[in-house]
Amino acid sequence: MRLFDSHCHLQDARFDKDRKEVLKRASAAGVAAVVVCGEDLASSKAAIALADQSVHPSILPAIGFHPHEAAGATDAALINIQKLAASSQVSAIGEIGLDFYREMAPRHVQRSVFDAQLAIASDMSLPVSIHSRDAEEDLRPHLVPFASKSPLKAQGRPLGVLHAFGGTLRQASEYAELGFLISLTCSAGYPRNSEARRIAANLPFSSLLIETDSPALPPQSSRGTRNEPANLRIVAEVVAEARGVAVDLVATATTANAEALLGEVAEKKVSP
Repeated sequence: MRLFDSHCHLQDARFDKDRKEVLKRASAAGVAAVVVCGEDLASSKAAIALADQSVHPSILPAIGFHPHEAAGATDAALINIQKLAASSQVSAIGEIGLDFYREMAPRHVQRSVFDAQLAIASDMSLPVSIHSRDAEEDLRPHLVPFASKSPLKAQGRPLGVLHAFGGTLRQASEYAELGFLISLTCSAGYPRNSEARRIAANLPFSSLLIETDSPALPPQSSRGTRNEPANLRIVAEVVAEARGVAVDLVATATTANAEALLGEVAEKKVSP
């Protein structure tokens, strides 16, 4: 079984003491590749450094400013993100988006920084990894224009992924129709998260991804602890149970979707 963790943060300091062991456990669990997402300039550079260090043969870095960090996304910082995006290592622009739950940056700043990074993605022909919390409807006026401009549309590739999606099945279906993939995490197995399981059961296989968002969102059985990519199989099992299919089918479909999303970068780096 080959699994693809489409979103995690392995450069996080919580992995500093045992990162190699974490990656070994991931490989042993069938995780063939992981996308390591940036949250600001420093963590984006760290994601690229992890890939350069070859601590795991299939680390695919993504770069960008998380909405929590939007206030620090100066013009100079965004120019640096664009420069980093020219690297052949970089697989996507992310984690970017809107967070109207914690609102750690003013909404108008989040929107401006989000649009600036969508423009970088379009200019560089890269997909996006999008964060949204209490902002699923608010994404629409940003993503509809992006969808019309992204060169990926003409290539028949997904435009990006709505990571750790917390919206409704209706919203997920509408964004999937627009050209985005929808990613689920271990939180899909939380008892109160029935809407995520509805998404898992009803969204077309062609629109689904899975992720851990490590070190966040651990499985229900280990709430309160650090999450890691080896737990990705648990997400696949939740999706399989919701759909009434074998877990191998979930692994095959979601890995193929991730490879389609990330294009040539995935072709070069993902273990067969």
